[in-house]
This record gives sequence, structure tokens and C-alpha cells, in this order.
Amino acid sequence: MTDVFAQSLTSTFETALRLMEAAIADCSDDLWQTDLWPDEAPTGPAPHGGLHGSAPWFLGYHALSCLDYDLTGDFEPWTPPRPCDENTYGFPNRVFTRPELLRYLGWCRDRVRRTISTMTEGSAARPLPSTHRYHGTAFGVVVGNIPCHVVEHAAQIRQFLTAAGVEVRPMPGDREFSADT
Repeated sequence: MTDVFAQSLTSTFETALRLMEAAIADCSDDLWQTDLWPDEAPTGPAPHGGLHGSAPWFLGYHALSCLDYDLTGDFEPWTPPRPCDENTYGFPNRVFTRPELLRYLGWCRDRVRRTISTMTEGSAARPLPSTHRYHGTAFGVVVGNIPCHVVEHAAQIRQFLTAAGVEVRPMPGDREFSADT
């Protein structure tokens, strides 16, 4: 993969992760378990185990666990760090705390760096195996779309917080671009 493309992808992931980090950090304790869409997606048990819903903690966990899983491409086992490995088919078995999700975000940031630094033209073109939900899609295409999913859920959380009267920190911007980056 070209250096400029790897730098661009790394920057896009970092922006998405900073936005999610701000959304998680800015969420007040009283809103942490409050559903964004209580009628359409109330937080509760999922049909095959674990929890599903629309509380900020759940949306943060969901975005991070999808990022983590998709970066494996199902070419290796998906093994999230403790305690985020407490899940059933990817659905969390309990409510995760803000510090736990922020640690998971750091884990994901490291996984992004490792994945991008080792990605080649060949590995990016490799189709995902039949066990992956996007089976047959080129790994690089899936990796390139991951930040969009993270931004989507971070923006939803931030909008929810703003509507509830929480003052959120300014949207994290990209660092200055230069020929050196």
C-alpha cells in the first residue's frame, strides 16, 4: 500500500476514534444508560444472548467491537480484550463503564495502527472468508469503510447529549496537514 494512502487511512481512523472518545467521555452518568431511541431500540436482552439497544454505552461498544472484529477480517480469531470479551455473539453481556470503553478504544487504536502498518496491496485485495458478514468483499474495502460506522455512532451520541443539554467538547479536528505527515 502506498505511504500516502496509509497515512490518509490512519488519519481518517484517528479522527473517527477521537470523535468517539469525546462522545464517550462527554456522556454524563445520568445519560449513560438512557436509550437514544427508547421506542425503536430499547436496551435489553438480545434474542440469542447479550444485550442490544440504543444507550450511549451500547452504541460506543457496538461501534468499537465492529471496528475490532472487522479489522481481523475473520482471517484470525476475534478476541477483544477483557472485559469487552464478555459478550455473546458480539452482544455485550453487561453494561460496560466509561473507563472500560475508553480502554477498549485505546486497544482499537492500536489495532488500527498494526493493521494499516502491515497491510499490503495483496492483503487489501484479499476477499473476506465465508465466515465474515461481508464475505467476498475485499479486506481493504471493508477497512476503508470502518471509520464511517464509528463516526455515525459517535455523532448520534453527541447529538443526543447536545439535545439533553450536555455541553460537548468541540468536534476534534485533524491536526495540521503538511508534507511531513
